[in-house]
Amino acid sequence: WEPTAYNPELQLIYIPGIEGCNYLENQEQKDMADQGGPVQWRSRFAGGGQKTTERLYGSLKAVDPATGDTKATLKLEYPNYSGALATAGNLVFIGHADGTLTAHDAKTLKEVWSFSVGSGINAPPISYSVNGKQYIAVASGIGGVYAMRFGDPNLANVPAGDTLWVFELFDK
Repeated sequence: WEPTAYNPELQLIYIPGIEGCNYLENQEQKDMADQGGPVQWRSRFAGGGQKTTERLYGSLKAVDPATGDTKATLKLEYPNYSGALATAGNLVFIGHADGTLTAHDAKTLKEVWSFSVGSGINAPPISYSVNGKQYIAVASGIGGVYAMRFGDPNLANVPAGDTLWVFELFDK
């Protein structure tokens, strides 16, 4: 459900991803309120709960939406919960759970810039302009939520944030 982005000049869609293996364990529901337990609707209708036995990772893919062909793929250390932003200057921005905001070449997905904001990012970056200057903004503040949810010790000490970061884009 993370936002994708589209570059009309290159005719590519950028898809952020969460990859890895999850397992569903089917079980008969026995904990509804009429059985003396709490109501757990997700488990009730999914037939069981999600089991993540391996560390998940992320990806960013450049895909031709007309053909479905993947033109470039970038494997990310952590699942991408932030989404993607494509700019007219052929950059793609994404935020990372470890607090890094990165810019990538729109054709190759090679990283061309990065900045650590100090707290995890799970909001999509946005772009806007004021008086002819273009800006990229992103909110940070995921903190250790990812680590708690998936047991990732690498992110257990990522501080909480609640900060809006704004960067001005310059021509080379």
